[in-house]
Amino acid sequence: MAESGVARARETYERFAEAGEMALNAFETSMAQTFEGWRSVMGSSRETAHQLSESLVAGARRMREQWEAAGARLYNAFEDNAGHTMAAMREIGHRMLVASDTNIRANLDFAERVAKAADAREVAALNVAYLQEQARRLTDQMVDLHQTTSRLAREAVARTETP
Repeated sequence: MAESGVARARETYERFAEAGEMALNAFETSMAQTFEGWRSVMGSSRETAHQLSESLVAGARRMREQWEAAGARLYNAFEDNAGHTMAAMREIGHRMLVASDTNIRANLDFAERVAKAADAREVAALNVAYLQEQARRLTDQMVDLHQTTSRLAREAVARTETP
């Protein structure tokens, strides 16, 4: 009876993990569409500015070109930073999802072993082993997350320091 409960819990979790992956994909698609919308708005603004500036004198034309170049640099920097931020968020999110998936699967495996245990001594031994494994696993996951966020922060600082 306990084994079937664990099996149902595992099936439910598999559906939950699949739904989470679908939600992450939908979020990425939404962000890509947002960036595409920004690109089209920037394009129409440039065309309008170009048509108005045709009637101005040569000095105004030079000023417009400088403004457009500065705006393009700013927009490109914004888009580049947004892309790097999204990639960093995705990497951290992925690592968190992998860690939680690993932990849930370990919990389900532990529940299966407990359900098959012959007596209380075996349950106690399984519990001690599980707690030791879980402590090691959580420590490894925290070290990995710390190293990942530190690396991503260093990369972000390096991008802002280079012109």
